[in-house]
Amino acid sequence: MESNACSMGFNPIFLKSFNSISMSKGISKKITLSFLLVLILTVKGFAQDSSLLWRISGNGLNQDSYLFGTIHLICKDDFFMNDQILKAFQESKSLVMELDLSDPQLNSKMQQLSLNPGMKNIQLDMREEDAKIIDAFFIQNYGAGLAQLGILKPFVLSSMALIKSISCTEVESYESFFTAKAIEDRKQIIGLETVEIQIGIFDQIPFSVQIQEMINMISDNSGDEDFQKMIKTYLSQDVEALYHTMNSEGMIKDYRELMLDQRNQSWIKRLEQGMEDESLFVAVGAGHLGGEMGVISLLRKAGYQVEPVLE
Repeated sequence: MESNACSMGFNPIFLKSFNSISMSKGISKKITLSFLLVLILTVKGFAQDSSLLWRISGNGLNQDSYLFGTIHLICKDDFFMNDQILKAFQESKSLVMELDLSDPQLNSKMQQLSLNPGMKNIQLDMREEDAKIIDAFFIQNYGAGLAQLGILKPFVLSSMALIKSISCTEVESYESFFTAKAIEDRKQIIGLETVEIQIGIFDQIPFSVQIQEMINMISDNSGDEDFQKMIKTYLSQDVEALYHTMNSEGMIKDYRELMLDQRNQSWIKRLEQGMEDESLFVAVGAGHLGGEMGVISLLRKAGYQVEPVLE
């Protein structure tokens, strides 16, 4: 089955590209937390043209802005970049992402918010046979089991599990790539949300649902297969196919309004204000682009022309 719970990027958000955090409760080893992967590709496609890069114009704008659909985690050999994307980035004054990854407090905030309330261990809410499978997986891959790691929220553990399920050894992050270029070019970096808002989304989803998603992925050993399918669909730049790949079942389907639709609507207000003043390069998870409540559709409904930038 599709491992939708792990497609939520915050990332897992995100290994080589993301900072590592050190755990308490006797665990001093650093664990890379790509906490953003949790929201990667999850929503219905919209336009007939397939593209990851879109030009935003009209509706009184004095300059074009650009919208790019990212995937928060991708194997290094699959990392996709071309002259059109780089040109659009260079022409834009500011970089807009779901989170401002240049925030020096980001890592510490993620660590604090990733712990269960009261340091409760999730194994208390798991069947004994499931707990044994999950415990063995984390001991094998991280050298620590649920006795230590169970205090982490389920979506964090799912992200860690997915990282170890991926077959490639080197990974990249579009968010980290654009952040580095923005810092180099001295562009302003704007976050559409805070870590508190993003992690708060998962706090509204029952732990039992999140735990079951993690159990299914680890028990079925389906993490890498689902990830590779997701990467293939992403590289095809077919937003309609992204919907069929990622939004057919699981947590994202059941909680799409919370995880996608409501967030997209709140982003539009901020984007409209920003685009009035300057050209923006907006890089958000590709799953947010499509669908009737996707960013492309909402911008068009607001009166903007949103056109694919094709090779």
